[in-house]
Order: sequence, then C-alpha cells, then structure tokens
Amino acid sequence: MSSPNGPGGAKRITASGVVGNSGLPIRVFGYTMRSGASGIGVVQLFDGTNSAGNERWKGSGNTDDGALVNFPANGKFFPNGCYCQIDANVTYVELDYVQVN
Repeated sequence: MSSPNGPGGAKRITASGVVGNSGLPIRVFGYTMRSGASGIGVVQLFDGTNSAGNERWKGSGNTDDGALVNFPANGKFFPNGCYCQIDANVTYVELDYVQVN
C-alpha cells in the first residue's frame, strides 16, 4: 500500500523490532495486539531504531485477550523511526502506519 506520504500499511510482529524502514520518519495510527494465557502483554513504542530511543507510548492488553489502540487522526509521529518492543506475554502486534518521506 502507498499514500502521498510514502509507503505504509500494516506490519505484524511477533518479536521486538523496527516498524517500516529503519531510522526513517514514520507515523503510526494504531495497533492490535494479542496477549497469551500466561499474562498481560505490554507494548512499548520508541522513537528510533531500538529501545534506547525516547519512549513515546506504552500500553497493555488483558490476559488471553486482544486489545485495539487507535491514536488520534494524525497518529503518533516518530521522526527517527519506530521501534516496537513487546514482552514475553504478547503473541503478536499488528501496527498500522505510513512512512513519511
């Protein structure tokens, strides 16, 4: 999928990692997550290419359940890229985003 701002779409991750193109500006509009039966999953979004960047969001779900997070109309902007860190209780996170040129 592409938009006037650049490529975007959805990305499903099952381990911590970069969303979109590493180190490039990105706008995240929301995500869906699933926690496993062993505990509440935690999702953290950082500005940058790893968890050393500034934390811009931290959210959690419910044990053995999903959670849907929608950010305001303009989404959350990550000027240095977006790194998504998930804990061991997260089965997956699917993020909706657009890469900003």
